Amino acid sequence: MGITLDNASNNNSFIQYLNLWSINKSFLFNKDSHFRCFAHVINLGVQEALTCLEGSISKVKFVV
Repeated sequence: MGITLDNASNNNSFIQYLNLWSINKSFLFNKDSHFRCFAHVINLGVQEALTCLEGSISKVKFVV
């Protein structure tokens, strides 16, 4: 079993509490079963790249 979440810090807290809860309920859940959403990671990288290229993109838009 695994859980896919974005990179928000509150999700780390959720996984920690879920892990503790699962121990108390004799439910098998490993905190290493938390997977970061790859699409979200790519989206963050593309947004950062676009921010860095903003000046060049504006120039191209002006020319077009």
